[in-house]
Amino acid sequence: MGSLKYLLFFAFALASCFNLRAQDFTATATKTTVGVGEQFQVNFTLNGNGGSFTAPSFSDFRNAGGPYQSSSFQSVNGVNSQSTTLTYVLIATKEGTFTIGPASIKTGSKTLQSNSLTIKVVKGTPPAQQGTTAQQGSKQGQGSMTDEQVKQNLFIRVIPSKTKVYEGEGIPITVKVYSRVELQNFQDATFPDYTGFYCENVPQKGQLELTRENYNGMAYQVVTLKQSVIFPQHTGKIRIDAATAQCVVQERVRSNDPNDIFGQFFGSYKRSVYNIKSEPITIDVEPLPNTDKEFNGVVGRYTIKSTLDKSSVKANDAVNLNVTISGDGELKLIDSIPFRFPPDFDHYDPKIVDHLTITPSGVSGSRNFSYVLIPRHQGKYTIPALDFTYFDPFKKTYTTLNIPEMSLDVAKGDNNSATMTVNSAAVNKEDVKLLGSDIRYIHTGHMPAYHSDDYFLYSIPFFAGVFSPILCFIGFIIIRRRHIELNKDATSVKQRGATRMAKKRLKAANTFIASNNKEKFYEELHKAISDYLSDKFTIPVADLSRERISQKLTEEKVTPDTLQKLSTVLDNCEYVRYAPASVTGDLNEVYNSTVTLITQLEDEIVR
Repeated sequence: MGSLKYLLFFAFALASCFNLRAQDFTATATKTTVGVGEQFQVNFTLNGNGGSFTAPSFSDFRNAGGPYQSSSFQSVNGVNSQSTTLTYVLIATKEGTFTIGPASIKTGSKTLQSNSLTIKVVKGTPPAQQGTTAQQGSKQGQGSMTDEQVKQNLFIRVIPSKTKVYEGEGIPITVKVYSRVELQNFQDATFPDYTGFYCENVPQKGQLELTRENYNGMAYQVVTLKQSVIFPQHTGKIRIDAATAQCVVQERVRSNDPNDIFGQFFGSYKRSVYNIKSEPITIDVEPLPNTDKEFNGVVGRYTIKSTLDKSSVKANDAVNLNVTISGDGELKLIDSIPFRFPPDFDHYDPKIVDHLTITPSGVSGSRNFSYVLIPRHQGKYTIPALDFTYFDPFKKTYTTLNIPEMSLDVAKGDNNSATMTVNSAAVNKEDVKLLGSDIRYIHTGHMPAYHSDDYFLYSIPFFAGVFSPILCFIGFIIIRRRHIELNKDATSVKQRGATRMAKKRLKAANTFIASNNKEKFYEELHKAISDYLSDKFTIPVADLSRERISQKLTEEKVTPDTLQKLSTVLDNCEYVRYAPASVTGDLNEVYNSTVTLITQLEDEIVR
């Protein structure tokens, strides 16, 4: 028995030094017939080690995620094998039959190309394919959990603070994902639209965080996706629809080969996508009790404060009335205060300023109403007291706040104010006011006369007005024909716009400089350069190899220095995918040098 152990160990060590399997690079799809809007995965698997992976174009599909990388190591009968898989999650967007071209990867001195894939996209949900197992329930992709396991280990809940409230009462509500698996991220999430409610969303601070929570006697990792405060707008039972999320889960995959001791012990990992959906909930909204008070429908807890900035003014001078309502509740639903101002006061709609805080516990803060009042005549005036009634859902009673009576002394306006009297001797008559331009003076001076020989007909402006539309139309026809002629050749149009499109794509790379995200930065950089060269030489991106680029640029007599700069940028873009630490340097300098490089290429190509 001991000798056998030594022999196994020796065979395993010897096989570790020699790779006895030929390298191959294959592409597979989880489905070859999909429906519009359906999600599927494309996997590129390399048997062995490699680098400088170049993905094909997925222009006929929407990329929902990827590439996700997973690796595995196996030892079967003393022979070691290592494989690396890059996975893309794609969504079909239109009907038809589409071809995904081959990907390429470098292994040592060789470049391997995968096979092409043909995907048929049909309307609606496609029939189940032969040779594959249809996905069921909430499980997508190649997830290993059953529907029952998903319900126990990964689910989403919409949690209201209460399910029985009064009309207009605020309800804090939270959308949470509970997980007992290795949750990586979310590809998509949809939330209820809260029909029948007025909704205030709690601001999201930073990234989503994991917390621990016990639910039904079990411990879960919990992610809070969204928090809101909703206010029911009518009575009755109001249904809140379900929330959904697409969760990316990392799962361990063990080898089923009994001879694969290493694979059975360590295994490998893969990313699986699960769709989860919450249960809909119902809120029972009770009507507010009847009252004989003047009630404007405000629910919550409030205080009120009112002030006049002056106690005495002159006629036609402005005075400000400020009213501040503070407390807990939806203050935005209070749009005005029904003051009864004296008839001799001009007043305008109030300026409203909110200072609100929206937290997971509710909405609180203050709303300020600022009224501008202009008394037009002298005298002593009173703004009557006013009652403000709201419903307190905690006490289940109506509460009335009082705005006290306010007095204002108005003196006669200055002589140089915007007023005038009809007869200065009649002091007991009211002033006649000139308010802005409401009453204008009658002009009594000399009016300018026009000469009878001033005619517009047959004048220069007349002929200009007649013939200018004709000339503009002729010019438009000429320009339009020129535009059609220039755009007749689609290849030339693409070549002319190559530089503009490249600089536009470089802006996407610039967004990752601030966060120092090298991987994303170089990925966008590589895409911008590849698309530029593809457009410039009308070569599909899938067929754009380094040798073909060098040949085309040499034919265009591009200088060796520019070729070397291009090669350096492409090398850095490829290295960072598999060895990010090997690429150093300031990203701003790399970005600026790439912009300069594309400008140099454009100058030398069209030279």
